[in-house]
Amino acid sequence: MAYDFNSILVNQCQKKQGITTYLQYKLTQLWPNLCGLSLFTLGQTFSLFPQKTWYPHYHLHGVLDSIPNCNLKHLYHYNQKTCCFSTDSFPLQDCSIDRILYVHDAKVTQQQFYSLLRSCWNTLNDDGKIILLLPNKLGWWSIIDNLSLRYRNSFFIQKLNIILKQHMFHISHYERVIYFPPKVMNSLSLRNNKILEFIGVFFVPFLGGYHLIEIEKNLYAPITVTPLKKNYILQEKLSKTSLNLTNSDQ
Repeated sequence: MAYDFNSILVNQCQKKQGITTYLQYKLTQLWPNLCGLSLFTLGQTFSLFPQKTWYPHYHLHGVLDSIPNCNLKHLYHYNQKTCCFSTDSFPLQDCSIDRILYVHDAKVTQQQFYSLLRSCWNTLNDDGKIILLLPNKLGWWSIIDNLSLRYRNSFFIQKLNIILKQHMFHISHYERVIYFPPKVMNSLSLRNNKILEFIGVFFVPFLGGYHLIEIEKNLYAPITVTPLKKNYILQEKLSKTSLNLTNSDQ
């Protein structure tokens, strides 16, 4: 399952967790330290949390209320607070969270994702930030791995940019990641995965498996003003004679 994110993080045949280590590295590049900040994680993020780097003042993990309770057992190992939430509303006060991390969940529909963005906007502080890790509809290895989910729950960056603007967010950082199949990247070290990703960015920049996006909150909705046509702009041209007359009158 290409878009069941948990299935691509760990390769049971390999001891190394190449994708997990690489994504933790990318997250710490964006957010080096969360000391004194509140963090709300959503989706399949439990194994991506950089425990040796991030030290948030308050960390809460949200689980969709539609997921059975038996799926929460993997969270107990991390000793973090969890809550069940609905995409329509979070069990948090408005403007109470500094950072939100959302990793794609295949169970979240497109309409639920829109509701999730609205709830994130309400919960996020005015200067807060969100990291989104979403599947790329052009990802070459994910097309081969899971063609059935490709058109149902993945994104084009052009369409995604429009959606974020409609929900009053703007992109502050964007890149594509995971250019090679999980079986390859999970068997390699962090250094080798950096080299592979550099090759992917250089040769096939649009075909990465996932979008890694940092967005910020727009405090005010943009006001669209229709530009004036040239026919409505009056330009007064004075001849040299008229200019001489005005000067002589003075």
